Amino acid sequence: MPPLLIMSEIFSKQQIDRVVTELNSRLNCSVNPEDFHQHDYSKSSLKDLLLQRYSDNLSGEWTTERAIHVLKTGWVKMGKSAAELHADTSLSTLISSSDRRRTVSEWSVASGLELDVLRPNSLLNGLLIFLFFAFIPLGIGMDWFISGIGMAICALGIFILGKTARNFKMETFGQMAEAIAWRMYLQQQKSPVTAPLQSIEEEIKRVLNEF
Repeated sequence: MPPLLIMSEIFSKQQIDRVVTELNSRLNCSVNPEDFHQHDYSKSSLKDLLLQRYSDNLSGEWTTERAIHVLKTGWVKMGKSAAELHADTSLSTLISSSDRRRTVSEWSVASGLELDVLRPNSLLNGLLIFLFFAFIPLGIGMDWFISGIGMAICALGIFILGKTARNFKMETFGQMAEAIAWRMYLQQQKSPVTAPLQSIEEEIKRVLNEF
């Protein structure tokens, strides 16, 4: 009986993957589950390691280097090579236009970051925005009904363009990492109080008990 009990406390790599993925979601972090694949862990030892890693992750300041590391980790998890990613790597060359939205969406999930890096066609989007506001004086001077229809059509077009955006907001991977690091840093400054160690530990215990 004791040997069976000990074996039941050892977490498999698959269990660790699920635990880390769940904790990343609950704590809004981007810890790589593969960092825990080197050894076998009991529940207590895994809890201690996770507590240290997540407390460091939540208290650590966002820098471009950290963003690059997280993005590269996510890229590798997608089955791609980190050697493709350099500071001056062209994003348009890295990801083809036809597959861009799906790839960016997968990259966002794999890295645990919101990758708001795509924008619609500037010319068409700008034209629709111009027409949207141009309909306002038209409504004041002539007919609000016709103006309202025109504004609604423009708004719908702007929405569709946003949902189908395929152009990158920046040119290189380095610029992308820098923009993401700055956004995460600003979010961190707006919420300067990090999660207390006790609350992190309780969340880890809850997740571990589910497996």
